[in-house]
Amino acid sequence: MVADWIRLAGGMLVIRIHGAELERFLNLCAREHIALRRPERIEIDEMQAVISLRDFYRLAQTKKRTRCRVHIIKRRGLPFVFQKLRRRYALWAGLLLMCLVCYELSTRIWLIRTNMEPEVDASAVMQELEQLGIGIGTKSADIDPRAVRLHMMTELDELKYFSVNISGNTMEIQAAAVTDPPEKETDSGTHSVVASRDGIVEKMSVHRGTEQCSIGDAVLQGQVLVDALVEKQGQLDTTRLVDANAEIWASTRYYVTRKMALEAGKKIKTGQEKRRYAICFGKTRINLFFSSSLTQGNCDRIITTEEIRLNEHLVLPVSLCCETTIPYTTKTVLHDAEEVQAKLEYGARRSVERQIQEGNLTSMQADLSTEQDAAVLYATIWCYEQIGQRVEDGRTEADLPQDEQTENDEQQ
Repeated sequence: MVADWIRLAGGMLVIRIHGAELERFLNLCAREHIALRRPERIEIDEMQAVISLRDFYRLAQTKKRTRCRVHIIKRRGLPFVFQKLRRRYALWAGLLLMCLVCYELSTRIWLIRTNMEPEVDASAVMQELEQLGIGIGTKSADIDPRAVRLHMMTELDELKYFSVNISGNTMEIQAAAVTDPPEKETDSGTHSVVASRDGIVEKMSVHRGTEQCSIGDAVLQGQVLVDALVEKQGQLDTTRLVDANAEIWASTRYYVTRKMALEAGKKIKTGQEKRRYAICFGKTRINLFFSSSLTQGNCDRIITTEEIRLNEHLVLPVSLCCETTIPYTTKTVLHDAEEVQAKLEYGARRSVERQIQEGNLTSMQADLSTEQDAAVLYATIWCYEQIGQRVEDGRTEADLPQDEQTENDEQQ
């Protein structure tokens, strides 16, 4: 295969040889190292073969010595194509113009990718780039990444990091915002730990404060679990207020009711799938169909866009948009309560998971019934979660009980 392409680059001829001394003609060609490929005997004094353009010019002496005549039947190869097209100046001018356009397109930015943190104002960053003249269509050689980085860090105080990386026709922007360090907790505030909901205490981890419950106790929502008031424990100690902090893990229970209609609509595809195409040049769209883009009746629309890439980095500012419409009809379907039970149980679990901040579900008991053409699920879900919630304590040092020795000192 590769050898055939190499021979076509030099030019190949299909010739017909006519004469009475064909055998002598073949012998002389073999002695002169003239290659005749795919020889085929047509008649007793006529044959056909394929020869290269270089060997064809060497046949002049051979055909005279054997009194054979050679006729050219077909010309194949690059030299003959070039000879046919050499006077078509418009074609060569168009080819040259296409090469210049491709070269010019390869020197510009056609795709901008951004990787910015949520705290960064992306619109402000893009506005600053527009003021610098950087955008879609800007020449890559005109962009100095170091100068752009210095300008952005100077103009936008919110930026902690900014970089511009250019790879082919793609420019990637990375930016990070300055974040204030988290405020350290101070001992000036006073908090107590209360129960965020009802439950049975199973595990306690008290860091500061006085325990007001123990493992196995049933607690109610709002009940104080760890008090900020610490009683005196020795002669050198005093009654004081601290910032209580603790983790209280308990077994809790949720009651959830979910309802779903048994009558639903089901999609049935009609099988009349249709595809329509459009070419997009930036924000300009050229439809390759005559009908309106608005669809009639019930149908699903799937729109896909394919970019035209010359290589991994060279992306042309042209994309092909394919719009697929799948018409369908709806049919009323009546489900059984058992068929929708799994969906109802899943929805009940998800609703409880959204309420739990720290913990997990342990078990669930569900009862299913039918009411007015709808399936109703009554579920009881048990969870293991952290119910300790820190709330501000309104007491101050003046509210602390005073010792007897302190009272005597004040009376004296």
